[in-house]
Amino acid sequence: MPSQTLIVAGLSSRMMAESAAQAGLRVAALDLFGDADTRHVAARWEPIGAAGTMAVDGEHLLAALRRLRDTEHPSGWVAGSGFEQRPELLDAGHALVPLFGNSAATVRGVKQPGVFFPLLAALGIAHPETRLEMPRDPSGWLCKAVGGTGGWHIRQLAAEDAADTSGTISTVSAVSAVSAVDTTRYFQRRSPGLPMSALFVAHRRGVQLVGISLQRIAAHHDCPYLFQGAAGPSILPAAAMARLVEIVHCIARETGLLGLNSIDFLFDAPELTVLEVNPRPPASMALYADACPRGLMHAHLQACRGATPEPPAVRQAGVRGFQIVFAQEAAQVNATLAAALMRTGWCHDIPVPGTYVAAGHPFCSVSATGAATGALDAELCLRGERIQSLIKASHAEFRRTAGIPAALSIGTRNLRQHA
Repeated sequence: MPSQTLIVAGLSSRMMAESAAQAGLRVAALDLFGDADTRHVAARWEPIGAAGTMAVDGEHLLAALRRLRDTEHPSGWVAGSGFEQRPELLDAGHALVPLFGNSAATVRGVKQPGVFFPLLAALGIAHPETRLEMPRDPSGWLCKAVGGTGGWHIRQLAAEDAADTSGTISTVSAVSAVSAVDTTRYFQRRSPGLPMSALFVAHRRGVQLVGISLQRIAAHHDCPYLFQGAAGPSILPAAAMARLVEIVHCIARETGLLGLNSIDFLFDAPELTVLEVNPRPPASMALYADACPRGLMHAHLQACRGATPEPPAVRQAGVRGFQIVFAQEAAQVNATLAAALMRTGWCHDIPVPGTYVAAGHPFCSVSATGAATGALDAELCLRGERIQSLIKASHAEFRRTAGIPAALSIGTRNLRQHA
């Protein structure tokens, strides 16, 4: 008997689709890119927005859920990235197909700064100084878009951003403050520490920590803190680990988190400073595909159905990592290039033939393993260089044979997010 269909939806749904297939499920994938490896693992794929917008189109999403409800009779759907800014779509989608994951109310509870940071303060959890209003002196402050992911939404404040001296400055201290200011952005003081993330499964009886990863954050063009990959598992000192587990349990209990989630934090020994919670399957799940007997998506579904997932398996020695590859020159993807990337086994988020990727924009991601961080970094670097060589060769071939300007190509990839 064929497996029941599970729908996975997000800006990019590749990792969720692969994990669902690992659990033996038939997968219907909805996202903006329709990458070659996503389509390879999914029985069906449908677009729910244009890649260049980096936003889920609500009408397209709901229309796709209706079609799949009537044709596939799915067991439910899982929401990935892209819904933090549109939590109302979670409720609207749930009315059509059961949602396996956090409700709109839960997402709002952890993504609205006027709610989340006062909660952290009440729980005694360290976090950066956060304000809903522009600070009078912008030095050392960041501006973040509410619900943003991947670091594309973060910028450093400059002197010209200084607030009117006649205005008032107030810290985030109450939910009522949200209505008085711009609710699409908030401000945080820069804090020291290594950027890290903890992946966990929340269920009705508690929380299971899957793994801790070190995030690769770097400047790219006008984005000072862009997410460019991750490596793990990382080990914290015993006291810090105990505190992290306590923090995760407290936040999950108070907000009602369910299933796969992650928490981003800064580690400045011995201090942990919480930055945000990602209330959905995060990018770091790519590092722990073998952490649970039937994969992380199976554990997610167990938790959402009220069961206690099997505990994560003991990992073998070594580290895993992935990093985003940015095209050094414009690339027109053809069938030959896409096939070559698929054959590597370590290249992911592979553009389909016909896609044009502008120079400096995300092209794909690569993964590797190593006995230690140094060996991992070296292998990721080599694989990134291999991708650039393939792009260069393909671009040269395109210019020789196409005879048309690259600007006329379809399927512009623009800014894509891996988070």
